[in-house]
Formats: sequence, structure tokens, C-alpha cells
Amino acid sequence: SRLAELVHHRGGGFSLHLAMAADGDEEARREAKEVLDYYLGMLEDGDFSAFAAVDRDRLRDGAKQTSRWLGQNMTATTAELEAKRKELTDLAGQIIGRYGIAQKCKEMLESLDPERARSRSLEASETEKLQQVAADTLKWVQGHEDADCESLLARHREMESVVNPVLADEAVRNGAVTGKLYIRKDGTQHFEPDAKPPPPRLLLDRERNIAVIELDEAASDEDLKNIIDTMAVLTAKAAKGEINAAVLNVKGTGASPMLIGHMLRSGAFIVGLRSCVSAIVGCVTGRVVGPAWALLLGADYRIASSEVELHLPITTAPQCLHHIVGPAVATHLCMDAGTMSVTDALGLGIFHEVHPSADQASKAAFEMASRIAGFARNSTRLTMMALARDADEFVNSIQDNPKILYIPRESLDGHAQKEVRAVATVR
Repeated sequence: SRLAELVHHRGGGFSLHLAMAADGDEEARREAKEVLDYYLGMLEDGDFSAFAAVDRDRLRDGAKQTSRWLGQNMTATTAELEAKRKELTDLAGQIIGRYGIAQKCKEMLESLDPERARSRSLEASETEKLQQVAADTLKWVQGHEDADCESLLARHREMESVVNPVLADEAVRNGAVTGKLYIRKDGTQHFEPDAKPPPPRLLLDRERNIAVIELDEAASDEDLKNIIDTMAVLTAKAAKGEINAAVLNVKGTGASPMLIGHMLRSGAFIVGLRSCVSAIVGCVTGRVVGPAWALLLGADYRIASSEVELHLPITTAPQCLHHIVGPAVATHLCMDAGTMSVTDALGLGIFHEVHPSADQASKAAFEMASRIAGFARNSTRLTMMALARDADEFVNSIQDNPKILYIPRESLDGHAQKEVRAVATVR
């Protein structure tokens, strides 16, 4: 009986193993058929009108033969399906790959035409290198119509090894940023640029009780935290407070959003700075876009140079925006798109002063901060507390609720359409 029981258990286990293996084979076969159907559908639905007639016929014949084979071999094994898929993809890759590489070479040569190349930031040696590799690759493809997929891929990699570094250098000259992008398990991203941005500077004038902060949008979170910590120590230790006002010199560069840290993106830097000093005089130069708006609007007195470029809409608005510039101007800043002149911004109350040059604007900001810091610290702080909003109202409200950039719009039928970015309805 023991021997019979052992045989029974072994036999049952063997049958279960066979069933699991059969299920696994069926799953692999189903996946192989789905892949073959996918490639077959691409060939049947593809537009090959630009191809030569002989190549179009080869692709159509290959798709018809594969479709006929599938109809005649409904129970084909996984290996047979994969072999048929390889046969089909080799045929398509040979023809489509050849045309794709040739088209890429032609487009590159057209983009390097003297008229079009004049608007690009390529050096003469780089232009010559790109023209040479594109012409050589095109000549090779046209002379090897029977080249297989592996040969085409090898030739394409060889061309990219020459083209990609040149295009990368051109992109960097045009403002692109190179670096490493890390994607965390929770889906958030962290970008580390290859070239570190210039660190912000903190300068102290103890005679006038003024701090001067110079920075741009690419300032790192660590550097900004160090500035806030230093300001907190200076304002807390001294009996009368060593820092009574701050000058915030912002050089707007229009940096890539990948370079913007959390301190500026969320408004935490402005909140911390306003908690340390009684008054902030802001001076902005360059391009005001993205986080530069938060730095500008976080100042109590705002000065600019005449060459400043103001880009709308603002995407880092403090919660108290409507208190700073008024509801009408706040709506205009959030809803309009394009650029705004410095003269218009001065008239709307966004700026208090505009000067011809960046040096003159910086000097005016320092002089205004000196006048403010000349008053008693307590008097200055009490006055600013009565005039300005609380520090915690300068967090970026758009980051938490991007819908602030959108307003409802009534459609022709009278019903409101949500999340439509518009300021008027055209009837």
C-alpha cells in the first residue's frame, strides 16, 4: 500500500507539472502570435508611397504571404511563429531601414544648406563634418540596396557616433543643459547637470545693516538654505539686529525647468528670507520667466533695468499676488501669454523704478535699502508688518493648484467649460 501511495503522489505531481508546462507553452505561443500580428498590421496599414515600386511590391508580397501562412497554420508552435516573425521583420527592416537612413541623410544635408545653416550655431568645421558624414552614408546606402539589417544598423551607429556629439555641442551653445536624470521609485525625478550653476553670493554691509544677495534661478537648494541659515543667525544674535534690510539682485537667465530647485519652485526661499529681514528691495535684470517672477514679487520694493524681458504667464505666483499688484493686474499676469514691456509693468505697479542699465538699477536698489535700514529696526519691522503680507503667504500657489492659470468660459450653449485657458468668448 505504501508503494501504491508513493506512485500515486508521484504520478499526480508529474501530471501537474505537465499541465503547468502546457500552460506556459500556450502563453508563450499566444505572445509570439500577438507580436507577429502586430508587425503584420504595421506593414498592412503603413504608407509606403514614397518607396520605389519594387520595394512596395516586396513589402506587400511579404505581408500577404505571412497572412496566408497564419491562416494555414493556426496551430503553429512558438518556434515557428518566431521564425516567421524574424523573416518578416528582416524583410521590412532591410527596406524601411534603408529608406529611413537615406531620408535622414537628405534632411541633414538640406538643413546644412548655406541659407538655413546661417541661423544655426554651428562652426564651419562642424558643418563640414556633418555634410561629409551625411553624404558618405547616403552614398553607401544607395550603393548597397541588398544590405541586411545588421549592416544597416552598423552604418547608422557609425553615422550617429559622428553626428550626435556635434548636435549636442550645438544644443549646449543654444542653452540646452546636459546632465543625468534620476527617476525615483515614487515616480519623482531628480536632475543633476554636468556643469554646476554659479553659486549665489551673500554680501554684508555691517555699517548700514544691509545684506546683498546675488543669484539666478539655477541656484541650488543647499546654497539657498545656507543663505537663510546665515541670515537667521545674523538677525537673531545681535542685540539690535545686524541686518535690517536686504537687496535681492536677481539675474534672470530663463534657465531650464530641470535646473530649478525646490526652494525656488515652492517659494520656500522667499518665505525664509522674509522671516529674517524687515524689508526686501528687489532688483531684476535679464529674462523674468518662471521662478524669477517669484523672486521679483517677493520683494517689497521692486526695481528693474530697461532691458528686462518679462514673459507671461507667470508660473510661480505667491498666494498673496492679488494683494501685491491688485486683482486686475494679477489676472492679467496669470492669464495673458507673450511678453510685457517694462514700461507697461511700471504703469501697472509691478515695478516701482526702472533704470537705463543694470548697474544703475543695482545702485538704486542699494540706496533704497540703505534708507530703509537707517530707521530703527523695530520701527521698520512694525511698519512692514502693517503694510506687507505675512511671510507664509508667499508660497507658490500655482505649484499646489495649477488650475489657477485657468478660468471657466461659457460656451455658446450657456454651460461653463472647465479648465479652458481663455479670457473672452468669441461668438
